[in-house]
Amino acid sequence: MKIRSNKAGYTRPCKQSPACNSNKAKPGKAYAQRGVGLIEILISVVILSIGFLAAARMQIEGMRSSQGSYFQSQAYFMANEIIDRMRANIDGVRDGYYSQSFTTDSGASNPDCNTNDCDKEQLAEQDLYDWSSHLHPATSDMAPVLPSGETYAASGAINSLGDGRFSVTMTWSEIVNGEENQQTLSLNFITEI
Repeated sequence: MKIRSNKAGYTRPCKQSPACNSNKAKPGKAYAQRGVGLIEILISVVILSIGFLAAARMQIEGMRSSQGSYFQSQAYFMANEIIDRMRANIDGVRDGYYSQSFTTDSGASNPDCNTNDCDKEQLAEQDLYDWSSHLHPATSDMAPVLPSGETYAASGAINSLGDGRFSVTMTWSEIVNGEENQQTLSLNFITEI
């Protein structure tokens, strides 16, 4: 005779009943299955895969957002750099050397003010050269601070708004949702002229 225990832990003899013999296969009758079936495992693998794909997508979007923030902070640093250079060469600002045509260019000339004495115009040219070299490196071993794309090139421009007010605009290219988009950062400031 078999001994069977209940939930409370008491044991009682098991009589020959279908409940006591449910583990034995009987010809022509279905019996209760124990364990995990192949279908359940496949369903759980599919659910886990969907969860992992969603987590990977969130990771990619987070990285893209982080990269966009990095480019925006670099544009901000570039704009502040030229603003500081203009404040250091206030005579060049007064004489209009940082006017409408002051835009970054890969062909900017280097007056080499680091080793030569320069006047205010040459100092403005040196500022343009240094500023441009961050966006258009002269050598291939240097990477530009802001990315350029097929349609939009990275650039910086200074516009005089009159009465000692200026606007510095940085533009660059970013890939958003698989498409190239132009990003822009503008800072306005006033000089003490």
